[in-house]
Amino acid sequence: MKKYKKISAEDLYYLESSDMHPANTFFHFSFANYYDPDNINFGVLRVLNDDSVRPNSGFGTHPHREMEIFSYVVDGKLTHRDSAGNQEILSRGHVQCISAGTGLTHSEMNEQNDWCRFLQIWVVPEKKNLPIRYDLQKFSFEDRNNKLLQIISGTKNKDVAPLYLCQDVNVYVSELTKKDRHLPFMLNSDRQAYIFCFEGSIDIAGYPSLKERDSLEIFGQANPVFSLASDKAHFIIIEMQKVY
Repeated sequence: MKKYKKISAEDLYYLESSDMHPANTFFHFSFANYYDPDNINFGVLRVLNDDSVRPNSGFGTHPHREMEIFSYVVDGKLTHRDSAGNQEILSRGHVQCISAGTGLTHSEMNEQNDWCRFLQIWVVPEKKNLPIRYDLQKFSFEDRNNKLLQIISGTKNKDVAPLYLCQDVNVYVSELTKKDRHLPFMLNSDRQAYIFCFEGSIDIAGYPSLKERDSLEIFGQANPVFSLASDKAHFIIIEMQKVY
């Protein structure tokens, strides 16, 4: 029997931008002042924040440690700076990975005159006191257009994707534009996946459809097939070891 759970966009905790918070944010899990003891994590996935950052604003310098963090830019330009000396500007479809490990500070700023939307995602590391690491990959539209692109792998298979996290995870994205394109995905019996449709709408064979900002949790053996339910769609799959 299929085991899954759909999370509607309306069920996400929403915080509007203000003098205290630089973004319109949809929180998928407990974070900062939002706390729900029944919604802390999904396996090793600890944070998924969908941030739309105001122009000429952002998340100023702040510390992290003992966490694997990656960001996926949806729209606009995001400027990253950190205490290890890295400075980058990311655009749509670009991905950065940070191993916060023993501790670093960083900022994520929108220094443009337009809004910037990005997904901020945290994964619990497989062990503590990891060395600090920063990696960036500037994927193109063609890389993910009408196909499943693996953007991140884990330590067990770090060579299969351009980026990796220090955890047993795999991350895929796709931007669908063709109505006749169907993308199959295989989930093994000992795995689970978090699927987030952040632009447009998708049909998933055998599962509920997802409109913009809907999510789906799938547990165990599954063979979902993704296709368009709107003119275009953009979604991410975060796959990991199943938690029993």
